[in-house]
Amino acid sequence: MLCGVVLSETEDEDSSVAFLSDDVESFTVSSNEEIVELVKDRKPSIIAVNTGLEERRRLSDEEEELQEEGFIFTPAKDDVKRVRRFQALKAHIAHELTGDEIPEYIRFDPVITGKELAADSDSALGGYGVDPSDIDSSNEFDAALGAVTARFFQENQVRDLSVSVPVPLREENGKEIKKDPREGESERIPDEEDVR
Repeated sequence: MLCGVVLSETEDEDSSVAFLSDDVESFTVSSNEEIVELVKDRKPSIIAVNTGLEERRRLSDEEEELQEEGFIFTPAKDDVKRVRRFQALKAHIAHELTGDEIPEYIRFDPVITGKELAADSDSALGGYGVDPSDIDSSNEFDAALGAVTARFFQENQVRDLSVSVPVPLREENGKEIKKDPREGESERIPDEEDVR
């Protein structure tokens, strides 16, 4: 079981949680306690959350690299309320679960995942084995993207640049193959010479 969480800055605003195994289940919640109860019931091995995992006073080297590559995201130093809420959530989960049940946490950004996987619609999400029929809002869609990012992380198909960036590439006979989720087929990525 994998999980994606789109955490709001405060409990005054709704957050969204999605769990991914054979199917996707998504929920809109307001409190950390509701998230903890869902996690206790489903026991995901990885939770992808839309904020920094620790508080920072400046950009990390990885965040600087992300910015240099043109990715747009909210640095942890500018997301203090959400980071603190996440740290409280993480501590609460650790208190409620035992040793092996405590999940691993990764940071994701729904915009980055959506762009890297070309997953900007229900049908595109379906290309990654996620049935979107249970998803009721854009925040729940983003939480499902988090769960998909966790799947890529589980398969060692991410670049960890402070934010886990899915890499939908694999090599086959020395050639890079990219899955096109809109067509459900694989295509060879063109070489520079092919483009000229």
